Amino acid sequence: MQKTFRKRIVTQIGILTANIHTSKAAWEKFLNLPPQEITESCGYEQTRALYRGQPLNGRIYQVGFTFENIELELIQPVDDTPSYWKECLDKNGPGIHHIAFAVKNMEGCIRDCESMGACLTQKGDFPGGSYAYLDAMDSMNVILELLEKDGEVLSE
Repeated sequence: MQKTFRKRIVTQIGILTANIHTSKAAWEKFLNLPPQEITESCGYEQTRALYRGQPLNGRIYQVGFTFENIELELIQPVDDTPSYWKECLDKNGPGIHHIAFAVKNMEGCIRDCESMGACLTQKGDFPGGSYAYLDAMDSMNVILELLEKDGEVLSE
């Protein structure tokens, strides 16, 4: 595995939901938090996201709950536009979608994961960084997300 992945920093757990408002309210109650803001992802013009090698037009609603050491992200596809989020929700229903790792050298980390059998399914940019989803269900029973944030320094 590349040196860029050696710190093994888990930064996020993503949960797919069919109703982000209901899920958000349940997590707010459980965590005793005030209402959190739901945001909508940007479109292809901003993200340049690809889903199975094709331009991704699907968008999501998302809300994050930040803890001291990790973020919990709730995700709901906006509509029926094809995306990895929609594919997984249709196939597996609501529940844990991914475990995200902070990385540097995104392309090198993708190559490393692919060399171990994980399959790149979707990748793109977001304000302040980029992401990639890799399907490792056959070997590790999970979807991996790689997150590279602009200016984030991962210590050696």
